[in-house]
Amino acid sequence: MAKTSIVDIKQELLIFFRNSDIISVADRGVTTSQDTGTFSSDTSYTVATNPTLLKNVRSIVVAAVTLVFGTDYTVNYVSGEISFIAAQTGAYTIDYDQGSSDRVYPDFPQPYKKIADFPRLGFDIISGTTGEFGIGALVSQSEYIFSVTGYDADQDNVEVMIAQIRQLLLDNKKDFFYIPFLTVTNMGPLLVTPFGKDKIMQRNQDFMAKFIFEE
Repeated sequence: MAKTSIVDIKQELLIFFRNSDIISVADRGVTTSQDTGTFSSDTSYTVATNPTLLKNVRSIVVAAVTLVFGTDYTVNYVSGEISFIAAQTGAYTIDYDQGSSDRVYPDFPQPYKKIADFPRLGFDIISGTTGEFGIGALVSQSEYIFSVTGYDADQDNVEVMIAQIRQLLLDNKKDFFYIPFLTVTNMGPLLVTPFGKDKIMQRNQDFMAKFIFEE
């Protein structure tokens, strides 16, 4: 049972939110590409289009089988390289987004942001706890509370974003690799922010990542 890095947890959540299209590809300022070909016992692959601008891998299908992140592959988002847990053979299709900017980030926006910088989605860990689990204290159990916030000048768009986020988290609460289970918790009020000269609205939805065991 390995240690679980909060960097890996946040990266997986980032890709999940980008792939969900809560904010459209057009609004994010990215483009979607598809690579096809045939693997011959390959253990890695670098995306063909702008690998250093890779934002999120949407899907990988090899020999008509959809691969699962973490179980079948990992991604280096600095180099654009995909590493396979086991060598892959057969026809492949890889869908991914790339671009020099985005609107979905694992942090919260800086106060200098203007109206043109929105809509935006930001999230981060707001608290976490780790305690000993079981006899002998050989295993630790951690829980992290995240807050994900939708921002836009249009109030209705903010409400739609948060509704979509909440539904996605409820529907996928057991489907992450680094998070064994997550549960939706508190929702915050609709607020006017200082962004864009007080013209941007925001609302947050919190959730807890649970049962992260380490030894």
